[in-house]
Amino acid sequence: MAKRVSTSLAEGIYDLLQEWANEERRSISGLSAFILEQAVRERQKQVQKPSPPSDEKPDKN
Repeated sequence: MAKRVSTSLAEGIYDLLQEWANEERRSISGLSAFILEQAVRERQKQVQKPSPPSDEKPDKN
């Protein structure tokens, strides 16, 4: 089941989001959900990849 989130945005950000949504023929809500989903998926990719320790250099094979 889909969940709802309410947020506040600075007017300038809202206006830019509105322009973007209009260009893609989406609602602001639909575009916002898409952007958030993409950000969460990217975050999950980063979390799942362990970073090499900072004192080790990557192999040059």
